Amino acid sequence: MSSNNDESKQSMSVREKNAHVHQDRDRSAKIVHSQFDNVGLTKRNAEYMYKFNQALAGTKLTAAQKAETVNKMVQELVEGQKSGKTARNMWGTVDQRVQTILNPPKRKPDPKRDYWPNAGYNALLFLMIFTFMYGIISFFPSKGHPQPVMGITGIIISAAIAGVGIPLVTMMFTPGVKHKYSIWIRIAIMIVFVVVWMGVFTGAAMLPAVINPALNRYAYLVLGLLSAGGSWWYKRRFNITGGLF
Repeated sequence: MSSNNDESKQSMSVREKNAHVHQDRDRSAKIVHSQFDNVGLTKRNAEYMYKFNQALAGTKLTAAQKAETVNKMVQELVEGQKSGKTARNMWGTVDQRVQTILNPPKRKPDPKRDYWPNAGYNALLFLMIFTFMYGIISFFPSKGHPQPVMGITGIIISAAIAGVGIPLVTMMFTPGVKHKYSIWIRIAIMIVFVVVWMGVFTGAAMLPAVINPALNRYAYLVLGLLSAGGSWWYKRRFNITGGLF
């Protein structure tokens, strides 16, 4: 009889513990849910954000990334509600939204929007090409030219002009875009750019050595390697499309 009483007490204790656990879970869920109840969201949109927040908690994003994502979505949703939008209209299902956050679609290239990032990338790319080229040339000196013809200042100027000019030429020949000038005028502009670039390239080589010093061959090769690494990093940092790396 005593044994039965003990078993009954243990059973009741287990049930009480389970009840407390469920109560704690319910209380936690209500607290999490309540954070979306007083931020200007409709009941349906608040429910969506609650479910999204729960799903996002199971991902490998950092706490800061999760908080930033949720806060940004709430702001967009509050604004969208003004024109009758819902979370489902804006982002699809909760699972679809989570997948979009984890695997964002690649941004379509836009030559005008990406002009300066492209200019910087091309400048680094040509700095790499020129420094490697003159560093290698210096190992095979011709008679009367024991050092590279182009000094470092001339190389930097030429690379900068290439960086600024090539994205402009690219914009003039982007397919599927209505261009201001006819194809022949655009070809003429491209030819003028190439002529000017080659003129600057040649003129830069004539700069006095005091402002355009020729570096040691190994210095050129080191600059070439640094420029290559910089191009690789820059392309990934600014999502540059195309290029060598």
